[in-house]
Amino acid sequence: MRSLLIIPVVLALSMADGHAQTAEPPATPAPQPPAAEPSIHGYADRDKTCTVWTDKCRSCDRADDDTVHCSNIGIACQPAEITCTARRSEPAK
Repeated sequence: MRSLLIIPVVLALSMADGHAQTAEPPATPAPQPPAAEPSIHGYADRDKTCTVWTDKCRSCDRADDDTVHCSNIGIACQPAEITCTARRSEPAK
């Protein structure tokens, strides 16, 4: 007989717990993703005056016709921040 009294109590508690889990949490602003770093291949679009750049693993250069050529990455290389190593000289005005 005691077990018959426990069943409604257990059911009531489980239903109350289920309602607590479905309650809306307080609204928090979504974290902003960090600004995407440029890829080694897209760096040419970001810095038009740079003719040679590197991430210490690969190097890229821009030809006179604006085509970009990049080397392959080494097997154990850890890329660093992309830096420009040569710039196009500005035409004299």
